[in-house]
Amino acid sequence: MAKNAESKSFEQAMGELEKIVQAVESGQVPLAEALAQYEKGIELISHCQNILSQAEQKIAKLSKGLDGELKVEEKTPGT
Repeated sequence: MAKNAESKSFEQAMGELEKIVQAVESGQVPLAEALAQYEKGIELISHCQNILSQAEQKIAKLSKGLDGELKVEEKTPGT
């Protein structure tokens, strides 16, 4: 993944991704640029997925059981 994407917050990456989608969907972007933007979009998506995965892991570690004790709930991806 590009260093540029790694330095962005989730919100920054999503904002940039939305701009890319709008530009490409407009049909006004030349093919070569559209392909470059698509590649950048894939990197941003991967970056956002990593951030969300890390957040999910933190939440799982902090989940409390019915008895009030902290417990880790293992969750499989996609559930």
